[in-house]
Amino acid sequence: MDKYDYIESIILFINGITGINYQLKLKEVFKIYYESQGKTYEMPDYYGGDQKNDGWVVEDALFYQIYAPTRLKESLKKEIQKKFKTDLEGLIKIVYKDAKWNGRIEKFIFIVNTFDCELPHDSERFFETTVQELKAKFSIDFKYSVVNNEYIRDLLNTIDDIELLKRLSSVLHIKNLIDYNAITETIIIDIIGEISGNIHSKIVFDDELTTYNRISSIKKIEINDLNDRRDEIESIITKLDVVEKAVKSINQDILFANKFERVKNFIIKKYEELSIELSGIKLYDTIIDETLSYTNSKSAVLIPMKFLIVYIFDKCDIFEKE
Repeated sequence: MDKYDYIESIILFINGITGINYQLKLKEVFKIYYESQGKTYEMPDYYGGDQKNDGWVVEDALFYQIYAPTRLKESLKKEIQKKFKTDLEGLIKIVYKDAKWNGRIEKFIFIVNTFDCELPHDSERFFETTVQELKAKFSIDFKYSVVNNEYIRDLLNTIDDIELLKRLSSVLHIKNLIDYNAITETIIIDIIGEISGNIHSKIVFDDELTTYNRISSIKKIEINDLNDRRDEIESIITKLDVVEKAVKSINQDILFANKFERVKNFIIKKYEELSIELSGIKLYDTIIDETLSYTNSKSAVLIPMKFLIVYIFDKCDIFEKE
């Protein structure tokens, strides 16, 4: 179990909640998060009317408005815009006209549960225009943002104490949802990003030195009928120090210590499944293609992905040994 497990399971759980349940679960998240920051998060009783306040951080005068539609539809963009303007103007009146909630707003955060989708685009700058109009109308100033559940992920990522994440998963009753072997784009891209950065550094600084000690012999390529990929594989092997550095860097974070092992085991399992029917170049290329299918930017990660797979190949975890 690591930090990644808990954060992913919490976000997965939250993505699937709608209506008032979404608001109540976010209350648990914010309560534990802000408590860890030495601050107070309060959520007014929604049965008595929230007075346009779905929750706030008392010390920061930070107010949340939370919108959790039951499903995504074409009119979502207009609904978000309408609710944003109505709720923000209502909150401003209650705070500054009626002197509620300590009489000031420092920041307004509007959270929309878009499930696992992005927020609708705001090319017409509706939110910015609305905020500027309200600031001028009431002669006040404050910050604002419109976010989805990635905002929650960012908050959780700042928590260094894994015990807090354990506690939160327990409060949300989601421990049983954690898949400790799960592989998603995030975990693969984290590793590929490290490898890619090392490759770029090697090119930019023209670093021909390598500290990587090869394990496999040149016979392994021939034994596995990979001769048509020999030049590619041999060239990558001479530069595998970029992967070794990435692995060392990732393993320095004790909260993510098993991240590389997970991806490695995922690729080994993929090899074992595919090797039942495939071999040689077809097997090699299909492993690469199958692993790339877990990312959204295949062309951008193709080269570092090949480095990763050849690294596992050289360690003799996949393909026949000589």
